[in-house]
Amino acid sequence: MIKDIFISIWKYFDIICFLGAILFAIWGCFLLSFAVGIFGIAVGLILVGYLSEKIASLQ
Repeated sequence: MIKDIFISIWKYFDIICFLGAILFAIWGCFLLSFAVGIFGIAVGLILVGYLSEKIASLQ
């Protein structure tokens, strides 16, 4: 059962790491200032949107 959980997590591991990296980058931007944090959110959403469109076009 645990092996099945790891197999299903491993399938999406790169996506989880990518989203985690964006979250920590946004957190770091907010530590600098509020305005930079808002800009970080915008850049993060643009990246996620672009990559989701690229993934959708592959199928």
